[in-house]
Amino acid sequence: MTNLHPEHFQLGTLIRTHGVKGDLIAALESDSPGRYKQLKLVYLEVDDVLKEYNVTKISIREKERSATLHLQGIEDMSTAENYLKHRLFLPLSSLPKLRGKKFYFHEVLGFEVVDKRLGKLGPVTTIYDRAEQPVLEFEHQGHKALFPVHDKLIVKIDREAREFHVQLPEGLLDIYLEE
Repeated sequence: MTNLHPEHFQLGTLIRTHGVKGDLIAALESDSPGRYKQLKLVYLEVDDVLKEYNVTKISIREKERSATLHLQGIEDMSTAENYLKHRLFLPLSSLPKLRGKKFYFHEVLGFEVVDKRLGKLGPVTTIYDRAEQPVLEFEHQGHKALFPVHDKLIVKIDREAREFHVQLPEGLLDIYLEE
């Protein structure tokens, strides 16, 4: 899937209405929903185009990773229903910078995977955000290979060199190279 909005990241998706005054509930794709409790502006994807909306009211539910919000110009339930399943976006510039081994999934796409023993393996192509364990996919010698995103496997992330340094379990790569 291509990223239609390379300068933005998906914050969440509008999943249902709340009340009769146009409030919407969004499922948030964030480990720290509380970070957005002062949110004043969001972008809604409408027909593959981002449209700016002022947030006039927001209430975050940390445990549910959701928010109830009121967007200026959406003033009743029937109008709000038209926006269900629309995706919410924010500019990448609004994300706090991460350091060390912490990273945003979108940030490492295209980074070169470098194994401590085997050297350069290939570029990160996808990260599957599974609830049990995120999994990183990269291309190596014309094959797709996967490994779990786990702190014990990550050696370092070199943002300047665009490299994702790992120490893969011995034999893991061989599984993907067998025909």
